[in-house]
Amino acid sequence: MALTPELVLRTLRPVPEERPEPRWTPIPEDELDVLVQRVNEESKNEPLWIVAYGSLIWNPDFDFDAREFGTIYGWHRSFSLHIERWRAKRTLPSGTAASGRERSSVAEIFRARFWA
Repeated sequence: MALTPELVLRTLRPVPEERPEPRWTPIPEDELDVLVQRVNEESKNEPLWIVAYGSLIWNPDFDFDAREFGTIYGWHRSFSLHIERWRAKRTLPSGTAASGRERSSVAEIFRARFWA
């Protein structure tokens, strides 16, 4: 069997709209601004290390200047975030990666700077 464009097309599922998950509460823009300001203040302009899981591993959508593997103590990845959109649907819900407390996990980490 060979992978053909026709076979790849059979794996696609159209998603009619990209609304937030029905049970999630989006963070308002002004609250996001407060969070960004807090991160900037607490980091004292030092690099911010971001633990990657899910699509961040293969598609980090931010600028970074280092990428390493490390052990994160006190946190682990689990597929515990309920979703009914994107890769799932209401009649076939799924889980997506989230962080859970305790244990430890080997993870890819990115060093990012968000300020000039």
